[in-house]
Amino acid sequence: MTTGSLPKCATRLFDTRWTCLCLLQRKHEDWIVDLLAFTQGKNSGEHIGIEPSEMFDSVTDSQVRESLLPVPRKGAEDLLKLLALGSFDSGPNQSLQEVDEGRDSCVCDVLASAGENIDFFTNHGHAEYGDSADFLTRSFHWNSLATTLYDVCLIAVAADRLLIAWRFEDA
Repeated sequence: MTTGSLPKCATRLFDTRWTCLCLLQRKHEDWIVDLLAFTQGKNSGEHIGIEPSEMFDSVTDSQVRESLLPVPRKGAEDLLKLLALGSFDSGPNQSLQEVDEGRDSCVCDVLASAGENIDFFTNHGHAEYGDSADFLTRSFHWNSLATTLYDVCLIAVAADRLLIAWRFEDA
């Protein structure tokens, strides 16, 4: 797996009907500006799945800053599994709680594609619980940013890249 490009396994892992997985170069010192460009379709980078601009009306700088919470690495791994293979309506598949070497390796490769020294953020409300957060629970709250009923994201921020994983669902 090469840092700076999405791994091939991601095309098998992510359900492209409900998700967008994007790796893009940062163009601004403030990564929020790059994220907003992504939501407007102005910087889509290398991506798999849904075209991002179709999922957002107008997301503001203040909405993003108020809605995204930091996530520890283990939480980021669980969130990525949920975004790839879960369901917000019927809940995460029980198999996400079990070890699956192929899936778990792919999750690590996807996260590694952003580079080193990564900070993670999400609009999944359980991030407020810090290291003890359980992102694979059936019930949860989130800070919606998209036009769909459910939208949960994981944003990986490195010095020169953003990795954006976003799942969108309606009931």
